[in-house]
Amino acid sequence: MKLPKLVPLLIFPLLLIAACTPLGYQKAQVSPDTHQDGYLDKEVSPGVHIIEVRQEARYALMFHRETTEARFRTHWERRAAELCPNGYTGTPEMISPREARIDEFYCTLEVCQKYPLLSGVAFCKKVYEL
Repeated sequence: MKLPKLVPLLIFPLLLIAACTPLGYQKAQVSPDTHQDGYLDKEVSPGVHIIEVRQEARYALMFHRETTEARFRTHWERRAAELCPNGYTGTPEMISPREARIDEFYCTLEVCQKYPLLSGVAFCKKVYEL
């Protein structure tokens, strides 16, 4: 039986599928020991939030770039709506990690540049109510 020779042929497609797994809506966990994809946000002044979304899935960006970018945009918009329940203005754009506005996503290493992120500023419509 030549089953062991088939194992590498079966493992490669499984790895490829795992690399293309869609990004779930979650806050990114970034620490020296762990690294998890997702979104991060930072309030820079009352009602003004920087929101960035990233996923280190090169194959997802290579084979499904439009779908992956649309998913990033959906997560960005969902987070903006959570932070600004009365609505917001602002739109995100794809940038490289060397342009990241949030320190945890900032990276100048060459390997990081393969994984662009979606970044934008959400301006909440109603910050104060009387």
